[in-house]
Amino acid sequence: MIKNKFKIFKVFLCLVVVIICLFAIKVLAYTISKNTVKLVKSGMGDGIYEINHQYKSVFNQTYQNKVDKAINKKIKNNNYTFNNPLIVYNPYGTNTLGLNIYFDTDKKASLSYVISASDTNDYSNTLLNNSEDNMSTHHEYQIIGLVPNKENKIKLTLTYENGESESKEILINVPKLKKETEITISSENGESTESLENGLFAILGHDKSFSSNIYLFDNDGQIRGELVLEDYRADRIEFIDDKMLYPINDNKLALVNRLGMIEKIYKIDGYKMHHDFIYDEKENKVLILADEIDSDTEEDIIITLDLNSGDIEELIDLKDYFKESYESAVKPEDAEKLDWIHINSLDLTDDGLLLSARELSAIIKMENIYTDPTISYIIADESVFEGTEVENLVLSKIGDFVSNAGQHTVTYTDDNDTNDNTYYVSIYNNNYNGAATRPNFDWSNYPGTGSYEDGEKSMYYKYLVNEDDKTYKLIESIDVPYSSIVSSIQFVDDHYVISSGKSHTYGEYDKDGVLIKQFEYSSEKFSYRVFKYNFNNIWFK
Repeated sequence: MIKNKFKIFKVFLCLVVVIICLFAIKVLAYTISKNTVKLVKSGMGDGIYEINHQYKSVFNQTYQNKVDKAINKKIKNNNYTFNNPLIVYNPYGTNTLGLNIYFDTDKKASLSYVISASDTNDYSNTLLNNSEDNMSTHHEYQIIGLVPNKENKIKLTLTYENGESESKEILINVPKLKKETEITISSENGESTESLENGLFAILGHDKSFSSNIYLFDNDGQIRGELVLEDYRADRIEFIDDKMLYPINDNKLALVNRLGMIEKIYKIDGYKMHHDFIYDEKENKVLILADEIDSDTEEDIIITLDLNSGDIEELIDLKDYFKESYESAVKPEDAEKLDWIHINSLDLTDDGLLLSARELSAIIKMENIYTDPTISYIIADESVFEGTEVENLVLSKIGDFVSNAGQHTVTYTDDNDTNDNTYYVSIYNNNYNGAATRPNFDWSNYPGTGSYEDGEKSMYYKYLVNEDDKTYKLIESIDVPYSSIVSSIQFVDDHYVISSGKSHTYGEYDKDGVLIKQFEYSSEKFSYRVFKYNFNNIWFK
């Protein structure tokens, strides 16, 4: 009897061991399958590959490295030529309208291309390779500018040092965008007859403040790129050598190379980003507007990210500098945190940092930012800080004009004068008289300003600041469609790119402030900003 029970127990034990082993094998097989990255034929066109993987997110350094390894292995094991190149659709998952191509030539050459698709104008460019003369025998590029959900014909032209050239064509059926948005937007010519500057308009934070990719549109209003994000929105793209740095989440930034590979992901633990960041080349650091996660306030902290070490340091807490404005602020009933100052943009000067404080309709200059941050001056109507501890830091206004109200994208430019203490500060002046945390503020010094829903106009403002005289004066103004919140201004060579987010428009203006072309997009809410980038030294020569 005992022996039979023992035999039964042994059989049972063996069954348990077998079941555990089978389960372990299944888990191992699943894990291997999940972590496998393969180059497979895509079905998009002859000879076009794509990446097959089971990763939940491409924003994973292991995934990025495995894709890179798989591509390099395939290049090493094959002799790819111009007539028989390796072509991989969006291998790193960072640009839905990107196509990577790899091959070698016997002689040095450069590569240009033209993309054609039905009902769209052609798009062309000359690709960049890492050589001074843009000539090489080894070729690896990301071709951008594909038209989604259509068959695209790509004409590739290889040009040799002696001027001779040869061409070939690729046909690819391009998938839909990662997230649904317009593929063409309407436009209207202005009175200026100048041509638009070369480049692509980057629509940042389209329709939603969060979960919005970066959409790139050409001068005809045709989408040419979708830079995929994990969440949040990108406030801008910073170009560092031959790479792009932009947020992929509200606590992560990605350093992306010209082939679309994420080379490094930086995380800002304990904080989340909002509104803006900027690269300080001298320090190799990124200054970031941030919220401290455990704080009762928001949009009032500046932190730094060291790109060498990845270390985070809290640089400035504006509550320490504007105590009376902070303590007198009132939190609206429906607000989770107190947004008492709402810093929405920043820019570096030769010796400091400019900040735009929307809730106080103020521009703040900080100096000694890495050693002993202090307020250098404030640009605002004198009524904003009257009777506070910083009243004496407000610059005197020269001239008869209405000071900035609810401004965005503060931008510094040198005046090329011999006097180092005079320069220009430009802004998108929303001309908006709203401040939720200052319900009793007297706006009588701001005639002509608008409400959240309605207003006559917003403006591009350019101030001349004189630190010696402690003055500012308005030297240039351009009327633009009204936008109570969001919006941006940017200098592109001799032109201005100006976005009025709440009106769903952006336009390019000539050096005299005359509109060249205005674009209008569909949106339930707005786009946060529109900047124009030429992507030279990234994708293009």
